[in-house]
Amino acid sequence: MSKFAVTLNYHGNYGYVEYDSENKKAEIVLGVAEAKAKVEKFLNEKLTLDVQEGDTVRQFVTKTLDPLENLDNFKICLTRLWFNTDVLVEWSMPPGMTENL
Repeated sequence: MSKFAVTLNYHGNYGYVEYDSENKKAEIVLGVAEAKAKVEKFLNEKLTLDVQEGDTVRQFVTKTLDPLENLDNFKICLTRLWFNTDVLVEWSMPPGMTENL
């Protein structure tokens, strides 16, 4: 079973999201119910965005992605999480790290 997890931060309230690629599901652990609901809603809706694709960094295509379809989609969609939900992805902070601060 393959799982990918990243830390979430909602105004200093830390948690995490864990994606299970085998079952195409995400588990959100966040102590603020309103923020958790926003993340759940975001991950369960398709997202249309411009994605870099081509020979140069200036070439983009518009794609509609299902965040839970696969790990690549999940990671790309997480890059838009903060803008859409006010929940920040702490890419460089391993899940559980804040428990020891």
